[in-house]
Amino acid sequence: MQFDCLLGADKGVLARASRYVLPCLLPFILSSAALAQQALPAIDIGRNSVPATDGDVNNAADSSDQEIVVTPDRVEEPRSRTASSVSVVTSAQVNKWASLGLANALRGVPGLDLYESGGPGTQTSVFLRGATPGQTLVLIDGIRVGDASSTDGSVDLGMLAATDIDRIEVLRGPQSALYGSDAMGGVINIITRKGQGKPRGSVMLEGGAYGTGHTRATVSGSEDRLSYAFSVDALHAEAFPRYGYRINRPLTIGDGVTPLPPLPPNDPTNRIGATARLSYQLTDALSVEGGFTGYDNAIRFDNPYAFVAADVFNVANHSHATFAQGYARADADLFDRTLHNRVTIYANETSRDVWQTESCFDANFNAYTCRLGYRGKRRGLEYQGDLKLGAFGLATFGAVNWTDSAHTSQGPIPADPTAPVDFVQTTHSGFGQHQFTLFERLDLTYGGRIDSVQSNQSFATWRATAAFRLDETGTKFRGTAGTGAKVASLYQRFSQYGDPNLKPERSTGYDVGFDQKLLGERVTASVSFFDNRFQNLIDFGSVPTCSITQVFGCYFNVGRAETKGIEFAGEAEIIPQQVRLRASYTHLVAKNLVTERSLFRRPPDKGMASLIYTGIPGLELETRLLAISETPDYDFINAKRVTRPAYARADLYANYRFDERFSIFGRVENVGNTYYQEAYNYGTPGRSLYGGMKFTW
Repeated sequence: MQFDCLLGADKGVLARASRYVLPCLLPFILSSAALAQQALPAIDIGRNSVPATDGDVNNAADSSDQEIVVTPDRVEEPRSRTASSVSVVTSAQVNKWASLGLANALRGVPGLDLYESGGPGTQTSVFLRGATPGQTLVLIDGIRVGDASSTDGSVDLGMLAATDIDRIEVLRGPQSALYGSDAMGGVINIITRKGQGKPRGSVMLEGGAYGTGHTRATVSGSEDRLSYAFSVDALHAEAFPRYGYRINRPLTIGDGVTPLPPLPPNDPTNRIGATARLSYQLTDALSVEGGFTGYDNAIRFDNPYAFVAADVFNVANHSHATFAQGYARADADLFDRTLHNRVTIYANETSRDVWQTESCFDANFNAYTCRLGYRGKRRGLEYQGDLKLGAFGLATFGAVNWTDSAHTSQGPIPADPTAPVDFVQTTHSGFGQHQFTLFERLDLTYGGRIDSVQSNQSFATWRATAAFRLDETGTKFRGTAGTGAKVASLYQRFSQYGDPNLKPERSTGYDVGFDQKLLGERVTASVSFFDNRFQNLIDFGSVPTCSITQVFGCYFNVGRAETKGIEFAGEAEIIPQQVRLRASYTHLVAKNLVTERSLFRRPPDKGMASLIYTGIPGLELETRLLAISETPDYDFINAKRVTRPAYARADLYANYRFDERFSIFGRVENVGNTYYQEAYNYGTPGRSLYGGMKFTW
């Protein structure tokens, strides 16, 4: 086999790596495929070669005793065979708890913390194993999403509606070897439903506390070679004041002295979400698919940082955000299904317009109300190949190219001294991974990736995993090690506070653990120990690297941090077919290694337990309890560290299905009317009752 194509890879290999990936792989692919066909026996290694986006794997899981996951290795595989720490949030859990926002379905995931800034539709941030929101990669149907115009490039989970979701897979630990930039804390893969079987549909109507009205409609099915799925979700909530609501202590406005004025009656939210997914099987070996996801979110918010009391709750403070994503892909099998190929082309765009008091300044630095506009775009092309090697396992490889662009604007005064951002950045990537099984018990993977980002932002990452199964005792020991990276955002590099020479943030992490099944799989438990080290973290401040025009400060690389801890997840069938108990717990130590102090918004302890009863035909009852320890936070108005009190919150859910077509449901959130905060000084709801009905055909 010839590898002459590599002769051009000199010292600049990182910058040009993606140019060599496919030319070098092509001879290997063709020759290995022929070898696999001619020389290797057809051995089922239990790992399929379908990339990690298909929404019908739950149907496969339902027909076997093994749950199927796709995110850990970018291919379908039984969860029992993967060494990664992965949690699956099912469509049933999403339908129960995510009416007000998709993020609410994630609260029970070990290692994951959510912070909602004052009710539905508001900024919602996720911290995965202590990593920041920008260090956690979010996928929708396998496609990376994020706002290229935001400060850290992260996605706001508050604008995501719970449309027709098949499941959500949460993969923890550094995953950049397969997914590239941002996957330092892990990956959240939101997978929409794929139509299957005879046509079916549903309409859900719900109403309740805080002037909430919610409706969702879905249609899906398949006919001959065509499958389809459509959904729409709409939410209106009068909600409550975002800032200061149910905070039982005196608060001040931006000057730190003037008392907070009386709260307004409400800050409303209006959100619409829609999804569409179509696929067509052209031949037994060739299929095409297209999909769309869109969200529109309009909210009114508060500006506690204003220096004029009348500006804090001014109705001029409002925002309108939209997100749209479309993709088209083709799947082709070659060499008698030995080589599976997938090509995906996609585009997504986030648009935000924020009207806020005292947020802009004229040439004399006098504050005024203005509109802040943000436009982030991403365009990408991706190839993934999965080559079955018979007894030698499965090779996964691919190449990715995407371009991010960001544009910011503000007005209405054109002479505003704040410079807009209008820049573009392109990334070329190549990745590869080998999976194989030894002695029918030991599942191993190893792989790596090179990301070449323009302007000297390139990096290489790696990952290795091992899982050892003792089927006789229902035990699996597992371990993973790998690296993560995140390229500086366009705002951090090119805004008036930016530094184009910022280095990528880097991390190294490992976890070890075990999974155990007992009493004929009536009891399952999973325990993980993890440790992540971060370096080159990007911070903001006045440092010598700032230019003479950056009088307020600039972004710079300085930070080092460590997050480590233990995660537990378990489920027990207490009474067969009637009573189940589900629980999770996380202990987290998150430390800034420069200051030797705890990182903000990372609770040291978090636990959730749910008890589900299904003993009466048609009836389902669930009660869940969420407990969060004292958590370090930051008071931005008074510029000091603070501690948010510990709290426990209980929720109840009930559903009664009269027949296959009609059901009613009710939900009580915060049953005990607990006073608590997720973001310091921002409100959370009191006891809230919701009820509704669902028609299915």
